[in-house]
Amino acid sequence: MSHYFTKYSAWLIYILILSLYGISFYALISFSNNTTFWSISESINIIKYSLFQAGISALLSTFLGLLLARAFFYLEFKGKSFLYKIISFVWSLPAVVVIFAIVGVWGNSGWIAQFFAFWGIKWKFSIYGLQGILFAHLFLNIPFVTKYVLEGLNLTSPNQHKLATQLGLTRWHYFKIVEFPPLKGILPYVFSYVFLLCFTSFPIVLMLGGSPKYSTLEVAIYQAVTFEFDFAKAVILIGIQLVIGLFLQFMMDIASRYAFHSKSTTTQIQHWIPTLSSGSKRFLQLILFLQIFMIFIPLISIFWEAIRVSNFIERLLNPMLWHAFYYSVIISLIASLSVISIAYLITLETRKLAFQHKKIAQSILSGVTTYPLILPVFLLAVGLFVFFIDIELTKLQLLFILGVCNGLVLLPYIYRLIFSPMYQAFIRFDKLAHSLNLTGFNRWWIVEKPYLIRPLLNAFALAMSASLGSFSIIAFFGTPDFSTLPYLLYQQLGSYHTEDAAVTALILMLCALLPFLCINKNKSEQ
Repeated sequence: MSHYFTKYSAWLIYILILSLYGISFYALISFSNNTTFWSISESINIIKYSLFQAGISALLSTFLGLLLARAFFYLEFKGKSFLYKIISFVWSLPAVVVIFAIVGVWGNSGWIAQFFAFWGIKWKFSIYGLQGILFAHLFLNIPFVTKYVLEGLNLTSPNQHKLATQLGLTRWHYFKIVEFPPLKGILPYVFSYVFLLCFTSFPIVLMLGGSPKYSTLEVAIYQAVTFEFDFAKAVILIGIQLVIGLFLQFMMDIASRYAFHSKSTTTQIQHWIPTLSSGSKRFLQLILFLQIFMIFIPLISIFWEAIRVSNFIERLLNPMLWHAFYYSVIISLIASLSVISIAYLITLETRKLAFQHKKIAQSILSGVTTYPLILPVFLLAVGLFVFFIDIELTKLQLLFILGVCNGLVLLPYIYRLIFSPMYQAFIRFDKLAHSLNLTGFNRWWIVEKPYLIRPLLNAFALAMSASLGSFSIIAFFGTPDFSTLPYLLYQQLGSYHTEDAAVTALILMLCALLPFLCINKNKSEQ
């Protein structure tokens, strides 16, 4: 009975996900008309700029992340573990909070401008445009690159460091012979991943772009729907993004195979680190100081700008803030529960197919989990927006739609997170479960629960954290009476209610911090 349940439920989910994307695409096609302001030259300019800013962002993030990882690897200092956790937390911050922090430090009225004004110097730097987009992308992506590069450096054998020191290798030769071999697969992977993230970046480019000159495909789609009401143009742009996205995803899949084919399951503990020359040590200390300064100051500014506002308690108790908080939490709970349920039911079948070496069926079924990566999120968002445009939805229905859509966007990450432990649990305990005649829930509770409970809790915390800061879908469905914390912060920044925005940013950052602490607690217990 349980065999048929897992089989049919997994394939039913496959059909439902396909149907949902099909409905979205059909709604877009049927709603669009022949009149459009789309032009090839405009699209080419948008594509050129999208590729350019993504390339620059990915290149700088990879380079600076590599330097920061080397600083963490070679330098020993008090508070190193705590500092690394703070940097890791930055990567989980919602993009709208990052935008608020960047503007608060580097903007025309930010901390840097105030510091220069104190000394009688006029701050002429503008945070809006390419430079602002790069700042925000670097702030978010350097911690991600640092994490993976540091893991790669930890795979280097201490004997290689000792031998290189005995041979007198320094600087470039040391990096080329000792450090680069474990990184030669990881660096292309992190570059391609950051490139894909920056290419599809939406809130950062929308709010820091400053003009249509700095528009990316997703921002152009949003403007075509919300400002121009040109749905035919939106369909064309979504099609262009789909083609480019397929190519980028294909390249990232190739890079990921080389990145992790030799990676061990546990990080090797370094028992011997070479002594650095005074020049190399000072250089890494400078890198560490400058990058920590660039990451810490915006984080501190969020706290400081929030607690120093006038009438802090009154703004904190603002009903709009807590309505948005309530909607954000409900949407995140729906998203987390739905994506974990979907990923779990699919994995129950795919792990069995993998064990039985039915590769074609497994590839087809597991392939549905990659659709949210390949298909633009705006295909789902805009399609459902058009599909329900003439229907007056209740708030409960909106909460459910947004929750499920946010959950689907996270499906690729949650599926990858739980597949490996679920497959290992199946291999280890399948014979035991059959010998005890355990099936269904009894099998899970008695045999697999101790092995899977932590990965599932980590997946839930990750889904909660990511969906709390999600902005792309609520951007189409949000109203003054129905908003989440990211959408409320976007409205407050757009209307220059900076003091209200400071309090909202603080609450949103604290909401992202709680799931992050939960994940790190589980890791430390393991």
